[in-house]
Amino acid sequence: MTKPTIAYVAQFFPILTETFVYREVNALRERGFDVVTLSNRTPEIAKLSEESIGLMDTTEYVFPIKHLAFLLAHLYFIFRHPIRYLGTLLHIMRQPDESMANRIRTLGHFGGGVYLAHRIHKKGVSHIHAHFAVNAATIGLVVSRLLNISYSFTVHNNIFTDQLILRTKLAAATFIISISEYSKQFLLDYAPEIAGLAQKIEIVHCGIPADSFRRSQPYRNGSAPRPPHLVSLSSFAERKGMPVLVEACRILRDRGLNFRCTIAGTGPDWQRVRQLVKEYNLRDRVNLPGRYFQEDIHAYLNDASAFALACVTAENGDIDGVPVALMESMAMEVPTISTTLSGIPELIDDGINGLLVPERDAEALADAIERLLQDHALSLRLGRDGRRKIVEAFNIDHTSQQLVDIFQRYLRRAEKVGSVSAEITPQQLTHSTNHPTTTTIH
Repeated sequence: MTKPTIAYVAQFFPILTETFVYREVNALRERGFDVVTLSNRTPEIAKLSEESIGLMDTTEYVFPIKHLAFLLAHLYFIFRHPIRYLGTLLHIMRQPDESMANRIRTLGHFGGGVYLAHRIHKKGVSHIHAHFAVNAATIGLVVSRLLNISYSFTVHNNIFTDQLILRTKLAAATFIISISEYSKQFLLDYAPEIAGLAQKIEIVHCGIPADSFRRSQPYRNGSAPRPPHLVSLSSFAERKGMPVLVEACRILRDRGLNFRCTIAGTGPDWQRVRQLVKEYNLRDRVNLPGRYFQEDIHAYLNDASAFALACVTAENGDIDGVPVALMESMAMEVPTISTTLSGIPELIDDGINGLLVPERDAEALADAIERLLQDHALSLRLGRDGRRKIVEAFNIDHTSQQLVDIFQRYLRRAEKVGSVSAEITPQQLTHSTNHPTTTTIH
């Protein structure tokens, strides 16, 4: 079949903390797909990497709002497709048990979806795919109904804390991409009443360009006069467990282990971590350089003796999916340590290609770090086998081909049956979703 034009929508595009999205777009374009990129909000230039900044020039943004264009978009659908417009609005707003705050959020997503639908309605888009199941997925649903095209989305870690009209989106999607078996099972447990849900959830791991993550120097886990170097690269979100890592560093210092640690990134927990470093008198051991960019990752990982990401369950239930930072470390043959949460064990096989410890267990984390920094042969083996795991299962060449196959399979099926979404009838204007909804919104 001729490769179709696909629209990709995200909350921010492109953005440094979600490199997997723009890498996925680039990979699909390399395979012949025409991909139109859409974003709810415009990212700050400071939060872009050099490899992604050019993507802003071809992306349609809702914010900052162009008020006249926004108004004209709504008038276009009100007068040209009034049934679709009103039917879509009622479909997403008339959800049982949603709070007023969530209805207001959804109304905002509707407004953005109408604007983006108008921006692309002449571009021949036949399918829209969203990344993340909240804002972007709601916007994608609106666009799909207004343009009468098929719809899908990729679920990430925010499904665990924010299920805004999630059942409606799961039911409407032609297919759903889950980045892990763990996330798939969460969705099945969350919405068991949706017929055929298991069959339309596809597992596709986030991938990285493994060939771009190669060492430029041989691995060493420390040599005089420089002590072993422990590295952690991530946002300082609560779920990343940075205070636990600092506690592990205190334990290692008290055990007399010679090491240095770099924890790079920014985020809500940065001041807390900085205070802990000061409180534990670790400023001679732990360096907090702040924000880093994609271009800095190679230098950090080339110099790393071990990599640790002490992921935890946050107070509001927020947890990671499968952190890309772990993939990048493993691809660079750095022995990697993380926790047993969510989809991480699908990436790291404990003792085979990395080490896993229980969450919030600073003693166990310190034991794992010490084990790597003192056992060069183990570190070499875990690093080598970690890269093998990335090349075989988390390489974007592989994961992108999986996506291509999925898109082609579902869109070919849609071609056979004609239009994927039937025109909305007047009767549907008064139809409300009849399943019960129990949502936990944080």
